[in-house]
Amino acid sequence: MNSTVSMMISALIFFFILRGHLSGMNKPLKKSGVTLLLPILYISTSFTQLFDPSLHIREEQVILALLIGMVVSIPLILTTNFEVRDNGNTFIKRNKTVFVLLVVIFALRFLAVATIKSIDPSTLSFMCNLFTFGYIATWRITSYVKFRGVSSSKQAMINV
Repeated sequence: MNSTVSMMISALIFFFILRGHLSGMNKPLKKSGVTLLLPILYISTSFTQLFDPSLHIREEQVILALLIGMVVSIPLILTTNFEVRDNGNTFIKRNKTVFVLLVVIFALRFLAVATIKSIDPSTLSFMCNLFTFGYIATWRITSYVKFRGVSSSKQAMINV
């Protein structure tokens, strides 16, 4: 898979994440909060690149891409919070910083693909997808844990 196709898939995933985050601010999250984990499933489809015979990726590159993604997820984790509103439903707290962070991360990814020439395009696109998987998985799993914490405290308040 060449880098152009990879970036188009990334743009589509980025759109779904932004749309989901926007709707999460306006619609309550379901009781289980599983919808927070769906972007991990979306991005995991990019692992089909492993079947590409032109892919030459080393262990260190995999670890580095995932670690960078995890580090990048920290500001997203810090700015993503949940609240229980008057109607008793749990919503994502409104925060424009999350959108700015997502746009910056996506722009940096495009910049990396456009400027890094020392790695072959298929390996670079796979590393970018690993980077994306690293930050989305870390951010969304932590968000899910935060959501469950808010939901359980809501249940405790109801039961009192």
